[in-house]
Amino acid sequence: MTRPPAVDNDWDARVIQAGVRVDLWDGYRDDYDFALLSDTILRASSESRLSDDDLYPLLVRLWAGGWPQADWPPAAPALTRRCATALAAKGSSVVDAMLRAPTTQALTAAREAIIAELNLTEGMLLSALADHWEQLADAEMPIDSGRTLLAFARNVLLEPTVGACAMLWSTLESTPGTVTCAATIAWNEWSPIDIDDWSGVVASEIARLGLPVQPMPADGDEVAGLLASARASVLRANGGSSAIAESLVRTSCWPGDTALIDPIASRALKLAMQHVDAIDPETDNDDICDSIQLQLIPPDAALKHWVRDPSFGTLSDHTGSSRRGVELLHEVIDWLTWSLAHDAVDVAGVMGRASSPDA
Repeated sequence: MTRPPAVDNDWDARVIQAGVRVDLWDGYRDDYDFALLSDTILRASSESRLSDDDLYPLLVRLWAGGWPQADWPPAAPALTRRCATALAAKGSSVVDAMLRAPTTQALTAAREAIIAELNLTEGMLLSALADHWEQLADAEMPIDSGRTLLAFARNVLLEPTVGACAMLWSTLESTPGTVTCAATIAWNEWSPIDIDDWSGVVASEIARLGLPVQPMPADGDEVAGLLASARASVLRANGGSSAIAESLVRTSCWPGDTALIDPIASRALKLAMQHVDAIDPETDNDDICDSIQLQLIPPDAALKHWVRDPSFGTLSDHTGSSRRGVELLHEVIDWLTWSLAHDAVDVAGVMGRASSPDA
């Protein structure tokens, strides 16, 4: 349910008839004007002067600063009413009197109620984002809202309805009864470097490759060198490139099903082996890594399907600079493919040194 088009004069007339000061939308001059605008909307809500379909977009804009950007969640006005009515049974404080906005506790309760009502999961929310990608890719989220596509989906799809629900709740009288909203979503994120014990991961991976585990050095670069050498040893012994690609995936931290990332890891290793003679053990080989990375990034049409995957959806933009969905999409795939390219080049570098005449 988005705002009715500007040509829908009936909607405008109904809203104005309900006493909403729509003339203040596009240029309220100060806090007083905004407070007046808010008061007219909430008064219309508390006195039931508008249908839920007419009221919902007003509440969303009041809370989020803009009209609903997508027709999600399904039947949003009715959903918002059901959840707000159920929450009114709690009888707790909804609005911070000083800020004239829902309290953090009220927003949390509204969020949990909506998630429970929809039986919403991370995958479902990401799928909704993918379904509405063309409408939402250029939307922005606040700088402190998160660094993942799941956080972006929460901000542009879920939070407007959460805010509308809390605002509507604030206009309802408390009624006897109870409400239980136990459903939650874990707003986790991960990255290829978010490992507390990298030395332990490397030791485990070397053992999994079937090689004896050595004491891990304190220096991180030396630990990475040991892992690259172990992988190169397996590759030389049996040509098991698929085993090394699987190893690259394991140490990428990818948390779920690896169907998306497996082919990329295999391609990264294959491309890196084509540069064996050009890899310089004394440098970071960033030019080679960058060249390989560019060949690993799926086309945009494919990436839109990646958005649905919870592992990809929780991969963080390690720079923390992306605010728009399309920026996040490209930053997270860049980060993932660069890390795989870098690890593959490390293996190829060891292979090259072992085959050089001076080795």
